[in-house]
Amino acid sequence: MNRQFLFSAIICLLTTLVSAAAEPRAVSQWLTDFGTAQGTKQLAEANRLMLAFNEAGLTDGLVQFAAGTRADSLCQQVWYWAGEYYYAGGDYKLARQWGEKALPLCHDAEMRANCLNLLSLSAFRMAHYDAAAQYAKECYRLDEASGDPDLMSSSLNTIAGIYIGANQPREAEKYILKAIEMARQAENPARQSVLCGTASEVYHALLDDERALRYAEEACAIEHRLGRDDRAAVRLTQKASALNGLKRYAEAEQALRQALPVLRQGDDRHSLGIACNKMGMALFSQQRQAEAVTFFREAADIFVEMGDLGNELHARRGLYESLWHTNPDSAKIELDRFDYLKDSLYSHATAESLARFNAELDNEWLAQENVAQRARLWRVVGWGAVVAALLAVAIWWWMRRRSRLRENALMAIIEELKRTAAQSGEPQGAKETETIVAQCDNDTDREFLSRLVALVKVQMAQGVVSVEGLASGMCLTSGHLNRRVKALTGVTTQQYATRVRLESARLLLEQERDLPVAEVAWRCGFDDAASFSRAFKRTFGCSPTQHRQHLH
Repeated sequence: MNRQFLFSAIICLLTTLVSAAAEPRAVSQWLTDFGTAQGTKQLAEANRLMLAFNEAGLTDGLVQFAAGTRADSLCQQVWYWAGEYYYAGGDYKLARQWGEKALPLCHDAEMRANCLNLLSLSAFRMAHYDAAAQYAKECYRLDEASGDPDLMSSSLNTIAGIYIGANQPREAEKYILKAIEMARQAENPARQSVLCGTASEVYHALLDDERALRYAEEACAIEHRLGRDDRAAVRLTQKASALNGLKRYAEAEQALRQALPVLRQGDDRHSLGIACNKMGMALFSQQRQAEAVTFFREAADIFVEMGDLGNELHARRGLYESLWHTNPDSAKIELDRFDYLKDSLYSHATAESLARFNAELDNEWLAQENVAQRARLWRVVGWGAVVAALLAVAIWWWMRRRSRLRENALMAIIEELKRTAAQSGEPQGAKETETIVAQCDNDTDREFLSRLVALVKVQMAQGVVSVEGLASGMCLTSGHLNRRVKALTGVTTQQYATRVRLESARLLLEQERDLPVAEVAWRCGFDDAASFSRAFKRTFGCSPTQHRQHLH
């Protein structure tokens, strides 16, 4: 026992001396050295890394491993803290990479929950919302099993933040309200402040900015009582967001003037980037575009460095809107980047939906195979089963032939529509829906969505767009059509058709600026201009008239 203790002390001393004497090297190189080392060399590399993580302020105290520590225990700790290190530095891709390496080795419930929380936050920052939600929910189940209301409130807060990022604030609301209830049980004022801040973001996304403002002010008051000026600056940013929503732009600017100097002195660059975005919005809304550009640009640079696609998207939108009248060339560059980010974010969500669809399809195929096996057993009963099978094939062939005839007729209509649209200069389709079609994995899916888009345009020209009519035109039942559309696009048939109509309306507004809004609504299959305007504003954040004004 004494020899083991002495050996451990020597290893720790050598590690400290090597770290102090050697030239500084990137943590990534040290991780490579750790991965290739064995035995006492691996132990020394692990201790050197843990010393670096402690000096970076990640661990509560210096962690050093004793001789004889198992290799999997070393890997678990080193890889997990490497993930925390990269997350703190804003490299979310590497943070997730190291967290995923550590997770299989985390057998202790508390350690596994910590690793899942790291993975959830990293995936969230990369806008991989489905993956982030799965990690967070598994983390919550572990915290729930522990019975600790403070841990449960933390996990629920993470889930709420993910749903905000995924633009599902109504789902986020139920999680954050439950989290606030748990935090009250835990009597943790610091946690309460964080939760109130998240609640402010939830209600801002729900357009209930009066309520968002109340939660933000409550969070600010808690932070001031705790004497945490850096966190109070974050809450001021959330307060400014609510004030922007209430069109109290001068007050929002004042709050951000207080928050920004504090955030610039700290290490929280993510909150600094968000504050710059909010300041840009407040200035832009006061017709101070040149000042707004400075803040939007700073925000964009921060989020590019951190790999935060969602917040970079907001910064790019602010830039192209602020530059539109003064520097159209630069505005076009920012608009192109905005469109790229928008498509990228959507494709992340779509990829997760397609993964779920593939899993469901595998299960269906397994079920079909079981049915086929039973059918083969029944064939030996007699010729009756054979005759029934042949009859079924004949009926299937006849129905398929009739379906193909109808499909060919529909494709002829589609081609005629394309030729007519090309001759008349009519918009050929929605950019977003064309992107969804292009991202399909195979030609069959792309042809299916192309036919559906064309059929929506046929119905638009007739003045009535209905799921039943679309299903009939596609030779499917409404339920079958809806399941396939949702698997390919992540939305229902009705929502997808509405998206096609709204994108067509946006192009009409841009290309035929003298055309009345009511005429645009009618051409795109909306019964009245009021319902069209509401749907347009929900989708694009501004009314049809405002959209045209932004083009001037």
